[in-house]
Amino acid sequence: MTDTAPPPADRRTAPASFAQRRLWFLDHFTGGNSAYNLVSALRLTGPLDRDALHSSLQQLVDRHESLRTTFELVDGEPRQQIAADLELALPLTDLRGLPAEERAARATALVEADALDEFDLAQGPLIRTSLLQLGEQDHVLAVVCHHTVSDGWSMGRFYLELSTLYAAHRSGTAPKLDALPMQFGEYAARERAALLGPDGQQSLARVRDRLAGAPTVLELPTSHPRPAVQGVAGATHDLPLDAELWQRVLDTARQHRATPFMTLLTAFAVQLSRLSGTRDLVIGSPAAGRTSSAVEPLIGMFVNTLPLRLDLTGEPSFAELLTRTRRTALAAFADQGVPLDQLVTELRLDRTPSHDPLFQVMFALQQPLTVPELAGLAVEVLPVRPPTTFTDLWLEIRPHGDGALATFRYRTELFDAPTVARLAEQYRTLLDAALAAPQTRVTDLPLLNEQQTAQVLHDWSRSGDPHPWDGSVDELIVRQMSQTPGHTALVFEGAEVSYAELATRTGRIAARLAERAPLQPGTVVALCLPRGLDLVPAILAVLRSGCAYLPLSPEDPPERLTRLLQQSGAAQVLTTVELATALAPAGVPVLAVDALDEPHAAPHPSVAMPGPAKVQPDELAYVIHTSGSTGEPKAVGVPHRGLANRVRTLQGSLQLAQDDRVLQKTPYTFDVSVQELLWPLTVGATLVIAAPGGHRDPAYLVELIEQEAVTTVHFVPPMLEAFLGEPDLHRCKSLQRVLCSGQALPAPLVERCLSELPVRLTNFYGPTEASIEVTEWACPPDLAPSASVPIGRPIAGVEVYVLDAELRPVPVGVAGELYLGGIALARGYLNRPDLTADRFVPHPFATNTPGARLYRTGDLVRWRADGTLDYLGRNDHQLKVRGFRIEPGEIENALRAQPEVRDALVTTTPAATTGAEPALTAYLLLDQAGADITTLRERLREQLPRHMVPAHLIVLPGFPVTSSGKVDRAALPLPDHSDPDQLQLVEPRDELERTLAGIWAEVLGRPQLGVNEDFFEIGGDSLKSIQVVHRAREAGLTVSVSVLFHHPTIGELAERLRQEGTG
Repeated sequence: MTDTAPPPADRRTAPASFAQRRLWFLDHFTGGNSAYNLVSALRLTGPLDRDALHSSLQQLVDRHESLRTTFELVDGEPRQQIAADLELALPLTDLRGLPAEERAARATALVEADALDEFDLAQGPLIRTSLLQLGEQDHVLAVVCHHTVSDGWSMGRFYLELSTLYAAHRSGTAPKLDALPMQFGEYAARERAALLGPDGQQSLARVRDRLAGAPTVLELPTSHPRPAVQGVAGATHDLPLDAELWQRVLDTARQHRATPFMTLLTAFAVQLSRLSGTRDLVIGSPAAGRTSSAVEPLIGMFVNTLPLRLDLTGEPSFAELLTRTRRTALAAFADQGVPLDQLVTELRLDRTPSHDPLFQVMFALQQPLTVPELAGLAVEVLPVRPPTTFTDLWLEIRPHGDGALATFRYRTELFDAPTVARLAEQYRTLLDAALAAPQTRVTDLPLLNEQQTAQVLHDWSRSGDPHPWDGSVDELIVRQMSQTPGHTALVFEGAEVSYAELATRTGRIAARLAERAPLQPGTVVALCLPRGLDLVPAILAVLRSGCAYLPLSPEDPPERLTRLLQQSGAAQVLTTVELATALAPAGVPVLAVDALDEPHAAPHPSVAMPGPAKVQPDELAYVIHTSGSTGEPKAVGVPHRGLANRVRTLQGSLQLAQDDRVLQKTPYTFDVSVQELLWPLTVGATLVIAAPGGHRDPAYLVELIEQEAVTTVHFVPPMLEAFLGEPDLHRCKSLQRVLCSGQALPAPLVERCLSELPVRLTNFYGPTEASIEVTEWACPPDLAPSASVPIGRPIAGVEVYVLDAELRPVPVGVAGELYLGGIALARGYLNRPDLTADRFVPHPFATNTPGARLYRTGDLVRWRADGTLDYLGRNDHQLKVRGFRIEPGEIENALRAQPEVRDALVTTTPAATTGAEPALTAYLLLDQAGADITTLRERLREQLPRHMVPAHLIVLPGFPVTSSGKVDRAALPLPDHSDPDQLQLVEPRDELERTLAGIWAEVLGRPQLGVNEDFFEIGGDSLKSIQVVHRAREAGLTVSVSVLFHHPTIGELAERLRQEGTG
């Protein structure tokens, strides 16, 4: 930009600068807000000449046209309207009536309250001054102005000139201020001409190329979900950087031919990358924008925010990344004349009211604070901080004394104070490590200090030592048989088996097993039995023989049974006469347990149980198949120590007694069945066995629970949902405990269960590879419907770690993969050493324990601030739509919070056209027949960011489930893409839509528009949205910019207007 462009002919009006246009639009979008109010306050001690001060302030307003400026929309463009004169008020508030010790705090509070008072950009004035009196010679001067007419640099100029003017007025002399070379209106005109010129267009092209394909949303670990419309409520957290650390910042910058700004920014980029999981990110940074000497003395809005794209790919060291940052910053500042709003338009970025386009995090290194001088007065700058912000997170660092002060300003609707305090401490830890060893890879720099590391690696990772080994689970059951031989052990379809009878049946089957072939410890013996009275003694017989049992489903095809038997290397198979023929092709010896002679129960309390010597803890107890990613099942071998620890911790938590009755309904080919079958028998309780197939029938389960006075039952969440929907649920008066695991437990389901049943509800988590369940959480009755239900803390003997891809612990609130260690780990996958080595990795934190391992679950979790774990989903279920990484659980929680939605599942489905991106699809179970899906979608738009609103809402009578009761995602129906609204241009269908189409066509310059076209995808931008709003109002339609952003198609906007009765 040159200083020779002619001034505008009309000095009473001028085009708005690009920065002013952006702020003017944001003001219109929110209906006015105080986030862009600049506030400063000076405490003045000494004899204040109020008249001289007031005259000086008035003269500043007379001198600078920007301070007399308001804004008006003229021919679809915002323009500066410059008042010929403006009388500036300086009201006085007397605080001397307050106790002396309260006055300063009261003054600060009043200034902050004044800063929250919104300006009217059309009416003005856009500057306010006030004076507060604390004592006879103690005052506070407060200045508040809107960012459209000033910036931080300008406020320094403001006080510099105020000092000169005040000294002159006080002494009665003429002030010595040079004439201004131009006014801000002239600058705005020159700025526009410069951008449209060849140099400006080349600069714009360079910036556009640098940002092509850049991610536009930085997904940080927030304390709260992102709302549909971002607010301006904010807060700050200060982090002192001591003199020693600050000196190392200066030294490192100098050694690498960089600046402190670049060095500090590099550390911030590393932190953001680690927290977000992305290595390509954009950070905003303000540039003074005063590239010409002619504008140095002006007051006005010159600042432009530069998008700095940081590239952390390729495992750079901190020093290497600093070099990259230097290049990025130098290139960006060389093109700092490119206005941010123009760049957003050029890049055709998705505009949404939920977040700022291009970047949501900013960084700035400010100059040391300069204290203004006023003749005859001691001046102190007061730290006034209104609770507002205009970006998600802003790190501002300012030299202070011998060190510096880092201030984190944040949106309180996204972050809470403890979260930001942790972010600040992480920044200091990372910065300190980077400065100490700049050649360290940025992925190896620590985020956690020693205390935080100890918290997640030791304090939270375990909850107690494993239970001392005192025998295997079958040994505990044998002891119980001797203690309570006459007590009922099993109930099935009206028949009962006592503990004495169970002992006899078990011994009989064990003896026949031993007769048929010698059995070594850990030998695999398969079972292929229906649920019934033969199942438990068969399992116990295998365990008492020192062998591991392998459950096979009688419902599986013979070919699959043959394959699984052969792969397992099973020595024998226990089954029924009916099933024996189907198992014959496997070539494994078959024992039909129902063909054995009927046993006679032992009549005496003492029960003899034949069996081998006690098993060792590391020997296999059972082998269970889990589904593999390739479709081939994996056989997981679990040792006795893990099973014994699980049963003991479960008993320690839920305290079964001999009079308890536990329902066994889980198919025994799933690992939860192991604890269902064996846990009750270790304490003398009764096991009530459901009929084959009964686990799928909620009505049958209600009847069985009532009939057999069941006290304890386990459900996977979809089955619990179906069970609670039974009309006769109230008959289940005996229930005391409900256990839930298998998949994520929705909060509304917790509330429903605890409100309809007088039970203790416990949420468990665990994979087959870690002895059934490894964490637990007792569900409270006051859980909010939109909350996520934690999976809790580890059980005794189990270690849990939340790690990143480099096996480093992640901070609280950050998603990471869950790794498990300790006594619960399975031995591995039978005959699959490659897969075992891939999933069971060396323990990185137990280097002194040879052979220690961790199991890599593939599940994403995060630590809560209270040390409990949140389950986020499978690694392979993470969704990405239109460049946004989406947590489906957040959308599911929002859907479940709707009154008509009972449950929800969100995933992506293939697009209607080849090459298009997958569509976000929600599958719904509704409580209300005939619920209005259109209304539901409208509410979602009010509550969720636009990119998180599902494209398809599909109502189902129930989720398809697998044989274990979990949701079968592969069986979910695909959306119907035959909807013509999704495939072709739809003409306006009524007068309202035709009126809106005419307005859009005029603003966008397009002769034909469909009611299904998105305004911002066909050329609309922030300024054009304002023009649409104004033309709509001229046509008698009540439309706001925010409503247009939420409903960006003619069809959606017209429907909104009809609902509000304003169309």
